[in-house]
Amino acid sequence: MKYQFLFLLAAGALALVAVSVAVGLASDNDALLAPARMILLLLGVALYLLPSALAAYRDCRATAWIIALNILLGWTVLGWIFAIGWAASGKVRKAPPTLPAPPGAVVTGQ
Repeated sequence: MKYQFLFLLAAGALALVAVSVAVGLASDNDALLAPARMILLLLGVALYLLPSALAAYRDCRATAWIIALNILLGWTVLGWIFAIGWAASGKVRKAPPTLPAPPGAVVTGQ
Protein backbone atom coordinates (compact mmCIF):
# COMPACT_ATOMS: atom_id res chain seq x y z
CA MET A 1 0.00 0.00 0.00
CA LYS A 2 2.96 2.32 0.61
CA TYR A 3 4.00 2.11 -3.03
CA GLN A 4 0.47 2.78 -4.26
CA PHE A 5 0.41 6.01 -2.26
CA LEU A 6 3.78 7.04 -3.70
CA PHE A 7 2.53 6.21 -7.19
CA LEU A 8 -0.58 8.35 -6.69
CA LEU A 9 1.55 11.17 -5.31
CA ALA A 10 3.87 11.03 -8.32
CA ALA A 11 0.91 10.89 -10.72
CA GLY A 12 -0.62 13.92 -9.02
CA ALA A 13 2.63 15.87 -9.29
CA LEU A 14 2.91 14.92 -12.96
CA ALA A 15 -0.67 16.05 -13.54
CA LEU A 16 0.06 19.40 -11.90
CA VAL A 17 3.10 19.87 -14.12
CA ALA A 18 1.03 19.02 -17.21
CA VAL A 19 -1.68 21.48 -16.19
CA SER A 20 0.81 24.26 -15.51
CA VAL A 21 2.46 23.71 -18.90
CA ALA A 22 -0.93 23.68 -20.62
CA VAL A 23 -1.96 26.92 -18.89
CA GLY A 24 1.32 28.52 -19.92
CA LEU A 25 0.79 27.53 -23.55
CA ALA A 26 -2.86 28.61 -23.67
CA SER A 27 -3.56 31.39 -26.13
CA ASP A 28 -7.28 31.96 -25.60
CA ASN A 29 -9.99 31.21 -23.05
CA ASP A 30 -11.11 27.96 -24.66
CA ALA A 31 -7.56 26.62 -24.57
CA LEU A 32 -7.28 27.83 -20.98
CA LEU A 33 -10.32 25.75 -19.96
CA ALA A 34 -8.96 22.53 -21.50
CA PRO A 35 -6.90 21.56 -18.43
CA ALA A 36 -9.88 22.17 -16.16
CA ARG A 37 -11.99 19.90 -18.36
CA MET A 38 -9.24 17.27 -18.25
CA ILE A 39 -9.10 17.43 -14.46
CA LEU A 40 -12.89 17.14 -14.22
CA LEU A 41 -12.80 14.12 -16.53
CA LEU A 42 -10.09 12.46 -14.42
CA LEU A 43 -12.00 13.19 -11.20
CA GLY A 44 -15.15 11.72 -12.77
CA VAL A 45 -13.33 8.54 -13.80
CA ALA A 46 -11.77 8.27 -10.32
CA LEU A 47 -15.18 8.67 -8.68
CA TYR A 48 -16.69 6.12 -11.08
CA LEU A 49 -13.99 3.55 -10.20
CA LEU A 50 -14.07 4.27 -6.46
CA PRO A 51 -15.87 0.98 -5.59
CA SER A 52 -13.25 -1.01 -7.51
CA ALA A 53 -10.40 0.80 -5.76
CA LEU A 54 -12.05 0.30 -2.36
CA ALA A 55 -12.50 -3.41 -2.97
CA ALA A 56 -8.88 -3.79 -4.08
CA TYR A 57 -7.63 -1.75 -1.10
CA ARG A 58 -9.63 -3.83 1.40
CA ASP A 59 -8.61 -7.07 -0.39
CA CYS A 60 -12.19 -8.31 -0.50
CA ARG A 61 -12.91 -11.91 -1.44
CA ALA A 62 -15.23 -10.77 -4.24
CA THR A 63 -12.95 -8.08 -5.67
CA ALA A 64 -13.24 -9.39 -9.24
CA TRP A 65 -17.04 -9.43 -9.03
CA ILE A 66 -17.14 -5.93 -7.57
CA ILE A 67 -14.90 -4.62 -10.34
CA ALA A 68 -17.06 -6.31 -12.98
CA LEU A 69 -20.24 -4.87 -11.46
CA ASN A 70 -18.68 -1.43 -11.19
CA ILE A 71 -17.48 -1.36 -14.79
CA LEU A 72 -20.57 -2.94 -16.36
CA LEU A 73 -23.37 -1.42 -14.27
CA GLY A 74 -21.71 1.50 -12.54
CA TRP A 75 -23.11 3.93 -15.09
CA THR A 76 -26.51 3.28 -13.57
CA VAL A 77 -26.55 5.04 -10.25
CA LEU A 78 -28.10 2.01 -8.56
CA GLY A 79 -25.30 -0.27 -9.84
CA TRP A 80 -22.65 2.14 -8.53
CA ILE A 81 -24.34 2.39 -5.12
CA PHE A 82 -24.61 -1.39 -4.91
CA ALA A 83 -20.94 -1.81 -5.89
CA ILE A 84 -19.66 0.67 -3.31
CA GLY A 85 -21.86 -0.86 -0.62
CA TRP A 86 -20.56 -4.32 -1.47
CA ALA A 87 -16.96 -3.10 -1.48
CA ALA A 88 -17.38 -1.39 1.89
CA SER A 89 -19.09 -4.30 3.60
CA GLY A 90 -17.61 -7.30 1.76
CA LYS A 91 -15.64 -9.94 3.59
CA VAL A 92 -11.91 -9.39 3.51
CA ARG A 93 -9.37 -12.12 2.99
CA LYS A 94 -7.57 -13.20 6.11
CA ALA A 95 -4.07 -14.58 6.37
CA PRO A 96 -3.94 -18.26 7.26
CA PRO A 97 -3.48 -18.84 10.98
CA THR A 98 0.04 -19.54 12.12
CA LEU A 99 0.90 -22.09 14.72
CA PRO A 100 2.75 -20.90 17.80
CA ALA A 101 6.29 -22.16 18.29
CA PRO A 102 6.58 -25.16 20.61
CA PRO A 103 7.99 -24.48 24.05
CA GLY A 104 11.76 -24.35 24.07
CA ALA A 105 12.08 -23.71 20.34
CA VAL A 106 14.46 -21.02 19.18
CA VAL A 107 12.61 -18.34 17.20
CA THR A 108 14.77 -16.23 14.90
CA GLY A 109 13.83 -12.91 13.34
CA GLN A 110 13.24 -12.50 9.64
